[in-house]
Amino acid sequence: MNEKYIQIFNGYRGAYGVANIKNAYRDPDSGKLKLKPGDYRWNYEELTDQVYIDHLNGSKSIGIQPCNEAGETKFGLIDIDPSHYEHFDKKSVIDKIQEYKLPLIPILSKSGALHLYIFMEKFVDAATLKSFLSNLLPLFNLKSDTEIFPKQTQLTRDLERGGLRPGQFINLPYFNKTERRALNIDGTEFTFEQFIPLVESNVVHPDELNKITEGIDQAIYEGANDEFKDGPPCLATLSKIMKNPAFDGKDRFMYNYHVFVKMKYQDTWKQKVKNAPVKYFEEQHANAWDDRILNAKIRSWNKSEKGFTCTESPINDHCKKGICIKKKFGVLAGSKGNYPILTNLKKIDLDPEPEYEFDVIKPDGVSTATVHCRSVEHVNDQRKRRNSISKAAGFAPPIIKGDKDQIVLDALWKTEKIVNPPIGTTSKEKLHDVLHAKINGPKAMNDAGFKTGTVLIEEGYAFFKFDKFYDKLKSKNWKYSEDKTGVMMKTTYKKCDIEFLDQKRFPTKDKGKYNTPTKNVVKISVKEFENVPIHHTKLQHKKNII
Repeated sequence: MNEKYIQIFNGYRGAYGVANIKNAYRDPDSGKLKLKPGDYRWNYEELTDQVYIDHLNGSKSIGIQPCNEAGETKFGLIDIDPSHYEHFDKKSVIDKIQEYKLPLIPILSKSGALHLYIFMEKFVDAATLKSFLSNLLPLFNLKSDTEIFPKQTQLTRDLERGGLRPGQFINLPYFNKTERRALNIDGTEFTFEQFIPLVESNVVHPDELNKITEGIDQAIYEGANDEFKDGPPCLATLSKIMKNPAFDGKDRFMYNYHVFVKMKYQDTWKQKVKNAPVKYFEEQHANAWDDRILNAKIRSWNKSEKGFTCTESPINDHCKKGICIKKKFGVLAGSKGNYPILTNLKKIDLDPEPEYEFDVIKPDGVSTATVHCRSVEHVNDQRKRRNSISKAAGFAPPIIKGDKDQIVLDALWKTEKIVNPPIGTTSKEKLHDVLHAKINGPKAMNDAGFKTGTVLIEEGYAFFKFDKFYDKLKSKNWKYSEDKTGVMMKTTYKKCDIEFLDQKRFPTKDKGKYNTPTKNVVKISVKEFENVPIHHTKLQHKKNII
């Protein structure tokens, strides 16, 4: 059984995650089980079979990166993170799995919510599996930014540490073989002995993913008007719930319906738009959309010409891009001039300048690629953004003009999230760590040692050559010039009586006189650096913080 478990959860073996569950606590607002910083970390050691067994025996809770070195995976999952764990209805999720006959296995997370796993018969392209799972989100009324693992579909090189950046890990189920178990239809838990054959009977061949998507396609369009059969699935879904008086997305539905019928019914589309409220709304709201209102709306909509609003609610809440791109009048209709969907913008809050990453949907409409931008200009400037997309995704988006490019940017910036660097990676933290190590490191015993960079301590002050100290900083991917570094040190350590001297000699005395050459040095009080803990976090490459 243990060997089969290891085969099932086979992923990146160069490192593994560790979670100190004993220190976990419940968030009073959400009820989510949380861990303190330091209790959830990467262990940069080989993921051996024994580590898996330690997890199953309950001696070490581990997580892994599902994506391997080749950008392939044998499993993926949707991480359901409800706003209120106490009121989370697990049965409704399980019922949905049964309704759509999905090959998903619901497994309890460490917090008590659900991870919806899919297990593959053999390794499959990680981006393909991630895109497949993203198409399932609307079925469970989950938002488009719901976490899907693997988070990374390609592992990149860590130039500082060496090897690959492992990215983000997912905690494995069946810790101690008793925790985080899979759930049956009735909500009962599968034992470890039952879990292995459960997975074996539900593994999916890569060729089956398209068939599953087609089955979902049929279920989505069932009960919808036939006119939607070759259009966006979001409109088909929304058309079935428009009669709910409480639904407040009618304007966005009507705009996107207008885009759809304008392509499909070139001669009669205006009449289609005018008939839609009566057809799809309940009577009160239908009457509110009279000819005067509709004519004004049509004039306004035609001026914008921005196509489907895929990233706006409620459209994005029901988006199934894997289906939509195959439709004659879906999101890629007339794709020669359509700009790809950009989403999941992350602002990486680095010093001295933040960097950015976003996801782009490739021309196949299924695969995604993560685009890294060195500055905000590489996001906002179309030419630079286009080049960045070409490098990351292997295709060049069409050139668009004027308002259309602004529309693309507005939609992308709405998805922005701030990502804070981990402890020990900011410029001031790097400076402090290197300075702390310098002052508390080897001491100069003679002028030769002082000349090569070791520290001289005199009367509560540390003296060391600035150029040697700067060389050490540069070995830590330091971005600032020497003069800017000096200014930063003066500002940061003003209370430490810091000075920059050009006439300091090593105190070798001969007949009461110093006889060693003078040197340019930094003078700083050692008091603030005595017994001061430093960050032991491994300095990470900037891309490893995502």
